[in-house]
Amino acid sequence: MHARLRTHAESIAFFGGGAREKAMVDSKFKELLDHSMLLLKKKWMFGIFDEFITKQLPHNVTWGLSLLYAMEHEGDRALTSTQGQLAHALRFLASVVSQSFLAFGDILELNRKFLELTGGINRIFELEELLDAAQNEAPLSNTIAPVKKDEVPAEDMISFSEVDIITPGQKLLAARLSCDIEQGKSLLVTGPNGSGKSSVFRILHGLWPIVSGRLVKPSQACSEDLGPRCGAFYIPQQPYTSLGTLRDQIIYPLSYEEAQRRVLKKFGQGKESDAAHLLDTHLRSILENVRLTYLLEREEGGWDSNPNWEDILSLGEQQRLGMARLFFHHPKFGILDECTNATSVDVEEHLYRLANEMGITVVTTSQRPALIPFHSTELRLIDGEGKWELRSIVH
Repeated sequence: MHARLRTHAESIAFFGGGAREKAMVDSKFKELLDHSMLLLKKKWMFGIFDEFITKQLPHNVTWGLSLLYAMEHEGDRALTSTQGQLAHALRFLASVVSQSFLAFGDILELNRKFLELTGGINRIFELEELLDAAQNEAPLSNTIAPVKKDEVPAEDMISFSEVDIITPGQKLLAARLSCDIEQGKSLLVTGPNGSGKSSVFRILHGLWPIVSGRLVKPSQACSEDLGPRCGAFYIPQQPYTSLGTLRDQIIYPLSYEEAQRRVLKKFGQGKESDAAHLLDTHLRSILENVRLTYLLEREEGGWDSNPNWEDILSLGEQQRLGMARLFFHHPKFGILDECTNATSVDVEEHLYRLANEMGITVVTTSQRPALIPFHSTELRLIDGEGKWELRSIVH
């Protein structure tokens, strides 16, 4: 799971799925811990059995045979005085040698266990040190420190005021960017590859620091269970399918219980006992909107099917599933980073038309001319060297 998180770290950060991913990791870790405890118990029982069969039972058999031999030759003094003494000496020698080797073997086994224990303890302490360092880490001297991180919460608008878009590698992509995005007036971000279109979204989401300028954006995140409608929802360029059921893919990053509460708040009707049915009904309507209802019939288990979605879904299906998340969370602003470029043009237009009908103001990066009619303003990043231009789109 950690390798998967490392691969999709930016997508998870855009979705605000840190808490959800932590809950899943904790759940998997508990399963691993329970399995390890069960394995240790079974190994302990097997060790007792193995100890008796391989070490104790041979001695018991030896003593038993010696006893039978002595009982059969009880009256034969000549035999017992010679062979009995010899058997006694041999048994004594065998016992001494056997016990010596067993003791030596126990020492080697204890040494191996001690090395395993110290190795595990060292790794735990190293992990704790790294976690403490990550929490207390000061900004690196070779990175640009924010001299003015001015973020202002707002409910109905996004505004860049003389914000420099600068990468962690200290490259200036857009100088003193100023742009206002009001509800109902969508923005299309265009420009050549490498000009910094996605970087604008990283600044907007807070993945990169604000070096200068002023940023106004909605404060309510869709990963928080605060109400039926959140401020802004981000869909990254790289599709991300979480571990879980088909239902979990749409409600991500919320948990099942949080999604039920949000649906009850959204529709303002029904009891808590009806929340599960109300949620599934709402999710089915969303799948119909993104034309993915066939997944319910194709995957065994319906809503509760739990395959590896990244392997069985095409790129276009994953992107439509990402738009299903957007429609479920129903934000005021949808930040879409080329998240429909693998779908056909008619499907893409259909999805943007739905977003417009739902009152979602979109901020889009795209190269497709078909999306121009769904936006009011175009922000063009010219060369990735700081130049940009802003123009109104005339329909």
